[in-house]
Amino acid sequence: MNTGLLGGIIFVVVFAGSILLHELGHFIVARLLHIEVEEFGIGFPPRLARLWRGKGSLVIGKKSLIIPYNFDLPFDPNTAVPHAFTATATSVRGKLVLNTIAFAALEDGQYRPAPAKKQEEEKEPAPQPVRALFKPKPRQPGEILVEGILHEVRPGTEFTMNFIPLGGFNKIKGEDDPSVPGGMASANPWKRIAVMLAGAATNLLTAVLVFTIYFSQIGIPDQNSVAVAFVDSGSPAELSGLKINDIILVAGGVHVTSYGKLVEITQTHLDKPMPLVVLRDGQPVEITVTPRSVHPASQGAMGIAIGQPLNPSKSWFATIPFSFSATGDYINNLLALPGRIIAGAIKPQEAQLAGPRTIWNLFQTAVARDVASRETSTTDQPSTKPTNYTLSIIISLTISLGVVNLLPIPALDGGRIFMTLPEIIFRRRIPAKFQAAINSISFLILIVLLGMFYIKDIISPLSITLP
Repeated sequence: MNTGLLGGIIFVVVFAGSILLHELGHFIVARLLHIEVEEFGIGFPPRLARLWRGKGSLVIGKKSLIIPYNFDLPFDPNTAVPHAFTATATSVRGKLVLNTIAFAALEDGQYRPAPAKKQEEEKEPAPQPVRALFKPKPRQPGEILVEGILHEVRPGTEFTMNFIPLGGFNKIKGEDDPSVPGGMASANPWKRIAVMLAGAATNLLTAVLVFTIYFSQIGIPDQNSVAVAFVDSGSPAELSGLKINDIILVAGGVHVTSYGKLVEITQTHLDKPMPLVVLRDGQPVEITVTPRSVHPASQGAMGIAIGQPLNPSKSWFATIPFSFSATGDYINNLLALPGRIIAGAIKPQEAQLAGPRTIWNLFQTAVARDVASRETSTTDQPSTKPTNYTLSIIISLTISLGVVNLLPIPALDGGRIFMTLPEIIFRRRIPAKFQAAINSISFLILIVLLGMFYIKDIISPLSITLP
């Protein structure tokens, strides 16, 4: 198969899928917390088609009725409360399921319930005292007539397919209006925070899932061992003969069991010869390296990057704890990035954000390398291990999306959560109109900045080299 086409398909699926999963997280938690979602859209408008409408509910008088799938109410739910309605329903497993419903307007515009019934006369409802303008259809056997004031209506979520296939969206009822009952803004702050956290949490759980696939492919890291993942050119490590995949067993006469232990030993041997015992291809090898006290900001004292040796996973379940740990480490490294730039540990140009064009190019390269490595491992060089660059990029993209959305920036989930905190701490809510204004202005600024960034990325994408 053409790797360019495959890379393009994977890019669209991952890019759109990450956004869609994010919105799906919001949707699921909102529904679990009984916050109404009016529409869940796949892709972005304009609308292509409505797929279906989910179940809803309404309350007439004191009776609660279920609105079945794909039932379109013949009135506007936002203006129907509190008007009089006449409905027919069927009892299913003790619950009333709506069959028909219409306004029960009378000649003088007022609703009058039927006269009170005697206990012995409950088979048929008494006639209305005033002639109704709406006359319900004759009831079918087993149908129940329900009349009264409509107190609450939840029409069910519309699931739609839209023209622009780059993610999805939620239209949550009353998102910025606390006066709307059953909506987002009228819910208590803890529920609102839970809904806003759900999108990023879904992205991070997706990263954990992809990590499990990744570790199933490459093996589980041995957390009690330290391996050489990279050797800087011209560094003391390269001059001493250290190689990638060497496992450092002993440093300075002390057994090495962790990255922190190796750093501690190295700091006591700055500018002094430090004997090492490494395991290379199953055999112990003795090497002497002299860690330097003065070194480039992007390198360490020895000039190596540290990793962990990999052991084959016994089962998919065995990878789950390591996947959560790896996701947490990635988040910590991402959050520490600004501090490392300020401290000079890495150069600003090495931490630039990648836009759509750069990510597209990266997927093209990663897919081509992964496909080529698999072809090589099954033909000319069976001992060659397949690469998994595509999985690594998917992990990076999903974690980045989740973390960035939690930053305290207005219009993002983190900004909305930040504006909810005063309500919890001080019992005072920031006025809804101020929140809506801040979010709207911030959203416009964010769109402009993203547009400028995307244009720059399309014109001059970053050049990222895979190892």
